[in-house]
Amino acid sequence: MKIVLFIIIFVLLILGIYFGYYLINPSQKGKTILDNLNIPHPTVIAHRGASTIAPESTRPAYIKAVQLGADYIEADIHRTSDGKIVVIHDSTLKRTSDIENIYPDRVNKHISNFTYEELLKLDFGSWFNKKYPKKADESFIGLDIIRLEELIEIVEQSKKSTGIVLDIKDIRYYPNIEDDIIKILKKKGWYKDYEDNIDSSDHTSKVLIFSFNLNTLKNFKDLAPNIPRVLLLSNNMMDWQKWDRWLEAADGNVNGLGIKGFISWPWHVAAAHKRDLFVYPYVINEIWQLQILAQIETSGYITNRPHRVVEFLEKLPTLIELEIE
Repeated sequence: MKIVLFIIIFVLLILGIYFGYYLINPSQKGKTILDNLNIPHPTVIAHRGASTIAPESTRPAYIKAVQLGADYIEADIHRTSDGKIVVIHDSTLKRTSDIENIYPDRVNKHISNFTYEELLKLDFGSWFNKKYPKKADESFIGLDIIRLEELIEIVEQSKKSTGIVLDIKDIRYYPNIEDDIIKILKKKGWYKDYEDNIDSSDHTSKVLIFSFNLNTLKNFKDLAPNIPRVLLLSNNMMDWQKWDRWLEAADGNVNGLGIKGFISWPWHVAAAHKRDLFVYPYVINEIWQLQILAQIETSGYITNRPHRVVEFLEKLPTLIELEIE
């Protein structure tokens, strides 16, 4: 029993020393990596817009996120049966629309089975009022699904230099969707073919591509190498043994990693930085999370509450000065 207790104490001591070293000496290379990509540091990414204030992935949520000062607004991308690129997180429509009333026999159908005109008959805002009555707003009733073109226009109508993050979903349902997206970006003037690499100083990274699918990101690399790419890792894709393997897979194919906040160990961040990969933790909504992640030098924050993150970052320089004094 004493031997077991000694082993446990010894392991905890080693972990404490290891963790403490990286807390005291975090890798600070993240800013340099983002500077080379013309991405703000630290990056504030509004996950589905300001999704705790207005219905996620809708026009009001994105407008509010832009107004609050998010660097990027994040949108999950799907394609309708008639080829329109639309913004919605889920693969089905039940959670965030009134499909049960409009198409009761199609409630569980994948969104790729619907035309854009069919989707326009649905209400994508009233569910929010029912779920969050204290935040309810009459203007949310009857909100339409938005297309990628409209997402871009929301940003263009603002004076702020906000970018967009496109999270590519359910790729098996959407062959060649990468081509469709690039065509829209080019048509809207949001992407140009550059001869130089993505660290060229003659353009700003207005678009980031996210995906859990590495092959999708490789396709974007071939089609549009100047757009930074982020590989997302979910819980079941990650454990401490797999981190090095994911770094090897990401190396040369993507520019950054998006990982769950509790996986953002400082040694993971440092190892990613050594390969010139930045790290974005998700979904970061609480102040205590921000305090920890700011200490270990993650490169940004994917959040449902951009207002909270922006306010925290505005105060951070003062907090650092107080610590120094």
